[in-house]
Amino acid sequence: MTTRSLYLLLLIPLIILSACAILVPKDYLVTHDQLERAWSKSFPLQRELGRGLFNASIATPEVTFLTAQNRISLATNFSVSSLLAGGVKGRIGLSGALRYDATQRALYLQDPNIENLEVDSGSAALGETMRPTLNMMLNEYLRANPLYQFKQDEMRYAGNDIDITKISVVENGIKFDLKAR
Repeated sequence: MTTRSLYLLLLIPLIILSACAILVPKDYLVTHDQLERAWSKSFPLQRELGRGLFNASIATPEVTFLTAQNRISLATNFSVSSLLAGGVKGRIGLSGALRYDATQRALYLQDPNIENLEVDSGSAALGETMRPTLNMMLNEYLRANPLYQFKQDEMRYAGNDIDITKISVVENGIKFDLKAR
């Protein structure tokens, strides 16, 4: 066997492996429906606070895609009841950037910020006093629970591990740019 034949034999598997890497899709879209299905399993959130003095509930959030800012917005109804001051119901809206954790194959809302707080009835001042409680509940939940978690097989394609190189918020979902490892 000549040296040239040996090089060709070694080159063939490399060409085949390169072809497999080319087959990896360029992107993956997590749709609005996929996010809502994932979230509906965890909500509503219910918390007893202040040794039973307060009960807080947060309904399943509605997701809006803020494409220009590459962020997402969550809006949800809440209720807080108190043995001392009655109850407050309203709506809260927050937004945040997206962060992907490769070890957990999970997408998180990073640095969520309450954008607005509307109180349906009762005291607006009580609603504002509830802002830190609602903020704490949502931040605690969002730190511990991903917006979306990829299954193990979703991060492999044609025998190749896939890395996410970029996350973009688009009109119909969250787009992940992919690259074979």
